[in-house]
Amino acid sequence: MTEGTDISKRKLTYKERTEGDFPDRLVIELEKEWDLKYGENPGQHAAIYALDIVREQYIGKMAELTNIQSVRSDGKGKGGLSLTNTMDISRAMDNLKFYKKPTFAILKHTIISGFATQTSEEQSPVDLFRLARDSDLRSNFGGTVTCNIPLTKELAEAYYELHPTFFPDVIAAPGYDDGVVSMLEQKSANVRIAEFSHLSVLPKFEGDNTYGLVSIKEMPGGRVGIQDVYLTAIKGPEDLIVNPKVVRKKKVGEKWELIGTYVVERKPTIEQLYDLVIAWWLNIAGARSNGVVAVKDGVLVSMGSGQVERVGAVEQMIVKGMQKAMDREGIKYDPLMGINGYGQISKNPFEGASVSSDAFFPFGDSIESLGRVGVGAVVQPFGSMRDYEVIEAANKCKIAMVASDRRCFGHF
Repeated sequence: MTEGTDISKRKLTYKERTEGDFPDRLVIELEKEWDLKYGENPGQHAAIYALDIVREQYIGKMAELTNIQSVRSDGKGKGGLSLTNTMDISRAMDNLKFYKKPTFAILKHTIISGFATQTSEEQSPVDLFRLARDSDLRSNFGGTVTCNIPLTKELAEAYYELHPTFFPDVIAAPGYDDGVVSMLEQKSANVRIAEFSHLSVLPKFEGDNTYGLVSIKEMPGGRVGIQDVYLTAIKGPEDLIVNPKVVRKKKVGEKWELIGTYVVERKPTIEQLYDLVIAWWLNIAGARSNGVVAVKDGVLVSMGSGQVERVGAVEQMIVKGMQKAMDREGIKYDPLMGINGYGQISKNPFEGASVSSDAFFPFGDSIESLGRVGVGAVVQPFGSMRDYEVIEAANKCKIAMVASDRRCFGHF
């Protein structure tokens, strides 16, 4: 962890041209694994293929190890896994891979809608599932419920304890205790039940072995974009730049004159630092850009995902977070009127929370909005021409703000 770094002197990689060494002709061989019920929609036939050979290099080992498969005794459940189910499970794995302690992720349409990771040994897996579920009970209804630990009978019971108010459409885990799969089949004739393995082999940090993997983005007209898989430099709090500063100058004649030095005054607490890292990881694979994510004590408060303006993403996150808190406390409100009535909440979900932004804040307005609801800490890459204004807003709102020194846009 570094402090007081002058981030105005950095060379921002996302502002420079960084070409790779991709070949003029790229040959990719795929190995068919199974046929799907249907693609993203009925009428779209689909199958799952694994990358087998890329540029004459065998990379099928990754698919063999992670091995997503249906484990229902009839192999089906609503007719089997669709492409959307498989994409949700894969996206969940991309989020769960960061965590060694028990963690639950609930997804809807490849977006994280519920999340909780263990921050205290006193928290049981059932406690964590309930925290993830209740972070957004309405959105999590009929979602894809995943975890990074084998599913026990106690957990399976918890998955259906609120039925019919809540039930999963897809369940995925790295294993099942004896009798759990048949128990789930008795709970629901329609639920899809899947298994995956070896989350630890999925590359996540800079320097990890990518096994020759590439990220393939489909485009209309027969084109695809090929890029390296995203790897983050943020492995823990020690990789964040605390109390970043910006030196602002202007050119007068042939000389540069100092306008001012702007330093983030407040430091995050240890708890906020860990929540900042979790929020950053969730932004990588759990939120579409523009994305902002709020986390408190290892639990998702809410996120603004896929918005076309960053301040709009912040506003969406705040409205959703307050409404979900009102839902949990049984407070009636008109959802079309935003967060009117949030003052009735006994516990503000944003008080002291940590927020990540997948790219810089262009103005101070987003920070002022976060300050109004009590957010305690923020992580963002910096790089705006108005970084000084953003720092001034953070200091005014008494928000700790650290730099990730990286951007993590996800156009998925």
